[in-house]
Amino acid sequence: MIKYSIIIINYKQEELLKKCLSSIYSIFKSEPFEVIVINNSKEDKLPPFNLPNFRIIESENYGYANANNTGAGKAKGKYIFFLNADTEIRNDFLAEFDKAFGNLEFGAAGLKLVYPDGSFQPSCYLKNNFFNEIKNKKLEQIFKSGSETEKKEIEKKYAEIRKVDWVSGAAFIVKRNIFESVGGFDERFFLFYEDADLCKRLSDKGYGIYYYPCGEVIHLKGENANRNFNDVTYYFSKKSQILYYKIHNNLFQRFLIRGYLLARFSILCLINPSRINIFILKFLLGKKNDKGT
Repeated sequence: MIKYSIIIINYKQEELLKKCLSSIYSIFKSEPFEVIVINNSKEDKLPPFNLPNFRIIESENYGYANANNTGAGKAKGKYIFFLNADTEIRNDFLAEFDKAFGNLEFGAAGLKLVYPDGSFQPSCYLKNNFFNEIKNKKLEQIFKSGSETEKKEIEKKYAEIRKVDWVSGAAFIVKRNIFESVGGFDERFFLFYEDADLCKRLSDKGYGIYYYPCGEVIHLKGENANRNFNDVTYYFSKKSQILYYKIHNNLFQRFLIRGYLLARFSILCLINPSRINIFILKFLLGKKNDKGT
């Protein structure tokens, strides 16, 4: 009987996907699992891989949330384990996770993410509002350029299982029946913030969101075909962020975040004029594009 359904979205990341799958099948031995890969780049056919309890679903690219919902619809496991293609499993935590969470009606449990060198990577955050936006950015900045003392202090806080507001979609686990009860991912989020939105809706239903450091995953964080956080990626990130605020925050919060993002974009353009993109600017100013979004 399948206990875990591992769902991975592939978009032009075949080499990274191979490493991810290799880590899954070489490390996970304690519980039965299946792997479902949603290939969102149909023009780039994936090899069959010939792995047990494994399937590939070819799909048009309707976004990350849509692809995950497609995979979840085919899942057989008690748990659904959403995993990015640019990750590698470091330890077999499946049996221990089931002991810890098997009888708990939890919403989502995010795993411990680390960089390839083993250093800690933030993977759980404060709820999304304007004031916590600053705190979350500060946390990320500490791990980019902060002192080792600052980093160690934060790591200590996340050494044990704890409740949090939301977890990164790079590696997290839900109970399939609870995931289905809230309607899965909101497919209005094409890319980014679908994880924060799901956690918010689960939390609103009374299901706890947890950080689970016993499961450790290497996350390359954006090591995809484009290799850069380019204008298209930036656009989808900010579009999804503003959509999240529209759904979950009041008008005052939406006004603050739009002004904050516009200020950040202006500074970015001053530092690097080549990044000026009239479509992103129009979006941040609230202008509608030809599709009215």
